[in-house]
Amino acid sequence: MSMNGIEMRQIVKRYEGHPVLDGVNLSVSPGEFLVILGASGGGKTTLLNLIAGLAFPDSGSIRFAGEDVTRYSPGRRNVAFVFQDYALYPHLTVEKNIRFPLENLKVARKEMAIKVDETLERLHLESVRRKLPHQLSGGQKQRTAIGRALVRNPSVFLFDEPLSNLDPQLRDHLRAELKQLHRELQKIFIYVTHDPISAMVLGDRVAFLSSGNFRQVGTPEELYHRPALLEVARSMGYPPVNILDRESWLSVFPGPVPDSARQVGIRPEDWIAVEDPRGLFEVDWIQSVGYAQFVSVGFLGGTLWASVEKGTAVRVGTRVNLKLSGESPMLFDGSGDALPADREGDQ
Repeated sequence: MSMNGIEMRQIVKRYEGHPVLDGVNLSVSPGEFLVILGASGGGKTTLLNLIAGLAFPDSGSIRFAGEDVTRYSPGRRNVAFVFQDYALYPHLTVEKNIRFPLENLKVARKEMAIKVDETLERLHLESVRRKLPHQLSGGQKQRTAIGRALVRNPSVFLFDEPLSNLDPQLRDHLRAELKQLHRELQKIFIYVTHDPISAMVLGDRVAFLSSGNFRQVGTPEELYHRPALLEVARSMGYPPVNILDRESWLSVFPGPVPDSARQVGIRPEDWIAVEDPRGLFEVDWIQSVGYAQFVSVGFLGGTLWASVEKGTAVRVGTRVNLKLSGESPMLFDGSGDALPADREGDQ
């Protein structure tokens, strides 16, 4: 089946009467890397299962390149699924695990050998081709799982939290490899995760899934800097966004805030901690994330995060004030919906 894009319309899926997906609409463009971000248990894996044909919706439609595939079996969809737990055959070598899908498709032996060798080379697995899964590192296991999906040239790749079992350094490395693989293949990649960093790094677009529906779909930058909901703002980025109620914000930064704004959000990198012996805040934690240094300060029983200017020697116990820098604060009404940042209130 050719693949020009995926369309999901009004998808409903219930389990034991509970709607896991409730009227979901989603379009995926040809060659797009789409990340579905959401908390565990929010319906992300269910959505992948519906796209793959491993489950069917109670209502709604799924179209591949305009063709209704809602009730098609997995074999008719040409979709590959890469799982969190690798799902490798323990008694087969790396080479045989990758070859297995081609044997099921009854590919000619010579063509099979060429495809397997190409896949092993592309994923840097030549040196472990004859090893069993228990002899592999976590990264090698995941590459083998990706290779088994890649070798049969699917139209769509589905990834269900594939890097969550790996240590942070290896996870960063494999993210880069996965992004490069997507650039080379130009196929649809749909990747689900609860990790906002993976969403920011990998996605051409990010679809935020919560309570059975998409709350915002856009580029990583749009969700990060212009979240449509307070829930989205809290889910994107680390250290986390600072959220203060209107009164607390005005106690620190007196100035015009629209009457409709009940919560104010500011990213840590848009707050600069400036040393001041008479400062309002005291540094109680310092964290370096490589590209920048952040500090946390106590405020009204909670914690606020701010960045530190390069060359500034701030220590735990240092008194500081917080200076706004960069992006304007994010404003949210009482329901958690975003307001325009430049909206003026009746002051």
